Amino acid sequence: MKRSLIGLTMLASFGCFADGALDLNTLSNNDTDNLVWVGHLSPDTDSAVSVILASHIYGGEAALTGEANPESKFVFEYCGMDAPKVKADFSSHDIGLVDFNQSTQLAKSVDPSSIVAIIDHHAMGSSPISMPQIVTMDIRAWGSAATILAANAEELHIKLPKNIACAGLGAILSDTVVFQSSTTTEYDKRYAEKLAEIAGVKDLNDFGQQMLLAKSDLSHFSAETILTMDYKNFEFAGKKVGIGVAETLRAQQLINRKQDFFDAIQAYKKAQNLDYLFFSITDTKHKRANILWADDADKQVLSEAFKVKIKSDILVLDGVTSRKRQIGPAIQQAIEAL
Repeated sequence: MKRSLIGLTMLASFGCFADGALDLNTLSNNDTDNLVWVGHLSPDTDSAVSVILASHIYGGEAALTGEANPESKFVFEYCGMDAPKVKADFSSHDIGLVDFNQSTQLAKSVDPSSIVAIIDHHAMGSSPISMPQIVTMDIRAWGSAATILAANAEELHIKLPKNIACAGLGAILSDTVVFQSSTTTEYDKRYAEKLAEIAGVKDLNDFGQQMLLAKSDLSHFSAETILTMDYKNFEFAGKKVGIGVAETLRAQQLINRKQDFFDAIQAYKKAQNLDYLFFSITDTKHKRANILWADDADKQVLSEAFKVKIKSDILVLDGVTSRKRQIGPAIQQAIEAL
């Protein structure tokens, strides 16, 4: 990569010199006949689109671990393309990972020894994937994995088709909440504009608002489904932790169903044998998190995480919108301090 990008990049391209690792810089060195790109469990738009970007740039097949969510489906329809197919068994493939690096978010059928590359924008937390081999890693503190892949395509002089550029734009707008998230960087804005130009999207904000509306009406989904629609497992201080998020312009619609969510959270925590479970109804219109939990142990963690005395059955946090930058790290620190 260009040296000018290193300021916001944690780039560990060790794999170029190891047998079997993918070379992200010299594509002719790679044999991608058996390569599959996959993202995390409960794929969001960034994950669902990034596998397409990666497969177009580097070769191989794009696949999802589960069905695309409503926002992702809107993006694929808007951009005139199909969502990647859902794949259940990855055991016989070489694997490229996008948009995550945590073992708790890895499909069970993926053998860590088959991983050849990781392209991500998340911190390497307490449960990174343990691999016996050296792999190529491109991890940067940018707002979207799609931004990293758009930059790589430009660096490699690979032209993105109009529909893939459109989907890439959607992924950036999704993960940065139309540039309103605290995770947004100048690179996200820069490559969103470049992708918009390729895709012929003249109004980024209008596209982003349509995406937010598409993901906001969850009235026809059960509380159990919404809880795990944008959900991630973590391991903090040896504890199994689940954090689900529903980003919506219609937060009150979900808050009115909070008893259904309490029941779903308690049942899911018990079924998955989790130590802690949290669910944020993230109000993207007013930029606040409305966090629910399962029991007193969860409540204690939240109280410590956000330094508040919780007097209600829902914790409202103004200015908090990001699981990656705000909710997750605060919960991790609180659990580690117990």
